[in-house]
Amino acid sequence: MSPDHHDNSADSADDASEYSRRTCPVVWCGSRDQALWRVLLAEGAGAALLVLLSCLPAAAEPLHRALAAGAVVALLVQCLDHVSGAQMNPTVTLAALVWGRVSWARALSMAGAQLAGAVLGAGLLRLLRAAEAELCVTQPAAGLAPYKAALLEAVLGGCLALANCASWDVRNAGLRDSWPLRIGISVAGMSLVAGELTGASMNPVRSFGPALWSGNWTSHWVYWAGPLGGSLLATAGYVSAWRPRACSPPPSPRTPRARTHDKARALP
Repeated sequence: MSPDHHDNSADSADDASEYSRRTCPVVWCGSRDQALWRVLLAEGAGAALLVLLSCLPAAAEPLHRALAAGAVVALLVQCLDHVSGAQMNPTVTLAALVWGRVSWARALSMAGAQLAGAVLGAGLLRLLRAAEAELCVTQPAAGLAPYKAALLEAVLGGCLALANCASWDVRNAGLRDSWPLRIGISVAGMSLVAGELTGASMNPVRSFGPALWSGNWTSHWVYWAGPLGGSLLATAGYVSAWRPRACSPPPSPRTPRARTHDKARALP
């Protein structure tokens, strides 16, 4: 075997492995790439910072709050995406579970870390800015029935899940570098649309942390049933209708089979 043939075969194997990793529904968070404790630490720290930083401007104008929410998400995704996926939200973790990126055990562990982080972040917020801690509690606007608020949160949670599904789709593999910016803009947009109606939580633990410290549980179920239900339906729909089926790579131009085929086509 010539050195050239060996190198080409190795390159082909690497390409096939990378293609399969991106296309097939695999369990990746903490199984082969990251130790579990690293993933849980990243998710807990991310959720804590998400609650703390996004709630600090709770007394600001709606536009300011929406832009801050999007910017904080973009920042944390940039910092933690390569460690744990920077989910920081059971809504996204549920989508990852349905997609096949995490196992049930891993999903529950990550959700627990997110919940603990959100409680810690809300506690730090209350220590630093007690007034903002009270304002950061999410509840439906006056006159908006809880079931309508839950439906709206389901739409938002579904949109968030679809955005993440699109980022996991192998056809968008070349767009990963801009993912923090794109998800930040998406969150800011949804916050602008629904912030004055439901608080645009889209995240059960983001609502749980402030509610626990303030003792205000008004219509709290909305922020669990809505986003999680929307995420489940949206992700199941994407997987069923739009996700590529193939889990094997196409022939690489560097494989012997492909080179033989190319030579045959070149003959007169």
